[in-house]
Amino acid sequence: MIDLFVFDLGKVILPFEHRQIASKLWQRSKNNRKFTEEEIFQDLFDLKNGTVNRYEEGLLSSEEFFLEIRKRYDLALEFEDFSEIWNNIFWDNPEVNEIIIYLKAKDYPVYLLSNTNELHFSYVIDRFPIVHVLDEWILSFEVGAKKPDKRIYDAIFEKTDVDRAKILYIDDIDAYVSAARSHGMQGLVYKSPDDLWELLRQHKI
Repeated sequence: MIDLFVFDLGKVILPFEHRQIASKLWQRSKNNRKFTEEEIFQDLFDLKNGTVNRYEEGLLSSEEFFLEIRKRYDLALEFEDFSEIWNNIFWDNPEVNEIIIYLKAKDYPVYLLSNTNELHFSYVIDRFPIVHVLDEWILSFEVGAKKPDKRIYDAIFEKTDVDRAKILYIDDIDAYVSAARSHGMQGLVYKSPDDLWELLRQHKI
């Protein structure tokens, strides 16, 4: 039985491609002979040591993050230009939108649980109406912890009295689904909308 659905954001609700960020920052560097696009990408987005982790845990403001990145890569750009490069990486996923709207029509609560940052999420809520359909937003930069840290999963239980065994967590990253299962929830590793529809059929939803 499933009484609550919790969706990841990136590459589930909203596909994205963030390698272009490194490429565009490299192009705007006044000293790009010092590093490659790939080195910038790894420096920013490495899951364990990337600079973005502190930003997504709320340890840096957007301005502080920008200033740190600008200094590190000797970037010839201001905050507004950086924001455009940083944010313009997402696109809509109509098939997943349809599933979320279907679940809401069936009166199921649907939450969002995302490793994200202030700039990205501000951009998303301005441009993608589907996030406003969701009942709760659980965001790493507000919680102060990123998946797979237990604290961000605990934030789900703080917002609902649904038995955790009746909560389904959906994410494209296997390790994050495994972490959800270790905390007593059901989990689905997202591959395609067809997998979600099949699960709903199996549960007669």
